[in-house]
Amino acid sequence: MATILVVDDDSQAVEQVVPLLEQVGHQADFLLEAPYLFQRLAADRPDLILLDVNMPEVDGLTLLGRLMAADEFRDIPVIMVTAERDEQLIARCFDAGAVDFLGKPVRAVELQSRIKIALATRAHILEISRQRDILERARMFNETVVNAMEDVIVLLDGADLTILETNQALLDRLAAPRDGVVGHRCHDWLAGRPTLCPRCADADPPRCLPATALQQQTNQVEERMEFPEDGRRTFTKIMTVPIARPPGTTGQVLFVSRDVTARREAEERLKHLAFHDSLTGLPNRQLFRDRLEQALAQARRRRQLVAVIGFDLDRFKQINDTLGHAMGDLLLQQVGRRLQACVRESDTVARLGGDEFTAILTNLTDLSPVERISTKMLKSLARKHQLEEHRLTVTCSMGISLFPIDGEDQDSLTRAADRALYRAKSQGRNNIQFAASPQQRTHLQSLIGTTDPLGDPSSPLAGN
Repeated sequence: MATILVVDDDSQAVEQVVPLLEQVGHQADFLLEAPYLFQRLAADRPDLILLDVNMPEVDGLTLLGRLMAADEFRDIPVIMVTAERDEQLIARCFDAGAVDFLGKPVRAVELQSRIKIALATRAHILEISRQRDILERARMFNETVVNAMEDVIVLLDGADLTILETNQALLDRLAAPRDGVVGHRCHDWLAGRPTLCPRCADADPPRCLPATALQQQTNQVEERMEFPEDGRRTFTKIMTVPIARPPGTTGQVLFVSRDVTARREAEERLKHLAFHDSLTGLPNRQLFRDRLEQALAQARRRRQLVAVIGFDLDRFKQINDTLGHAMGDLLLQQVGRRLQACVRESDTVARLGGDEFTAILTNLTDLSPVERISTKMLKSLARKHQLEEHRLTVTCSMGISLFPIDGEDQDSLTRAADRALYRAKSQGRNNIQFAASPQQRTHLQSLIGTTDPLGDPSSPLAGN
């Protein structure tokens, strides 16, 4: 059921039309004084208006023009009604915005048919308008979202990779206006810009990722590390998606370039934290065990030696208790740096926790590097440590185990180094002890065909 307003100054015409409308199930209302039409519409909005053309105070064509000019009422369909059969008048009514025309006297069948068509047309128009509003909202939403994204998003023509559309991110990166980018081939803008599309740096555009996606009709994803002109390492993730194409056409491809440098750096930081001590930056227990396992495997293959050195700072608890944990942390950081400076590139220094450090010496074909490095460490740590206004002398005790005589796996080697460390502490601290006896080390040197410098009476490690 529709609400229909009859606007006519002729009461007899109104009395004829209203019953006809009610007979077919519509709600009919009427207005005899045309100048009050807009007040009436503001109070009660109909679904359709039957408007008489010839009225004394204001003619129907004038009212129709005002209706079509009013944004809030122009969508109400209007059927003009008149006794005149002037074709020019009818044309003027349609030009002014009428949806149909009825002659007087009104016939019931014609009235019902015209109203049915007008209401169906109005419903169709309203649905189109609703769908248009939905599409416009979706377009504005998508445009806002796409332009707010930091990713570079480009729609390319599959024929020659011409840029059909792009978001603001690309324009900002290129420092170029939209009309200077859209309509140009992507290679013209992206070549030589590896942080946007690494493959577009190639001289041959068909090798780029969008072209590959089109040729293979599959999504393409690639992540590349680049060093642009400023020398800063960047990671770029390129994603290309071919858009379904009708047969016989080249289709389109969606190109997305994402700077993933921050993500990759965060992943590297997390990985570093998982395997390194947060205070000193040295490898932690987990990485130490992994490095030792690798060192042992390499030594077995190459028939070499491996040394494991355990460290404890002498009387470190007293420093924490007297100066506080902040000073203790500064000392541990300095100790880590000094130990690291004493070893070779192939060696590893790790902090296992508290004041407990350890080192792995690899690529050993004789024991001379063990003496040289361990003695260097002992002397380096004995130098004065400046901790803000405090100047401290700190010593350490060391225990050394050797592969293969003290053990052939990491657990036995670390236990042997711990036993040697405890012996160094029990013998007055600030010294180095081996898990193996001098006789065992001499035998080891005879097996590998070198002279044991540790057996030299002048060595600071001799006799232990």
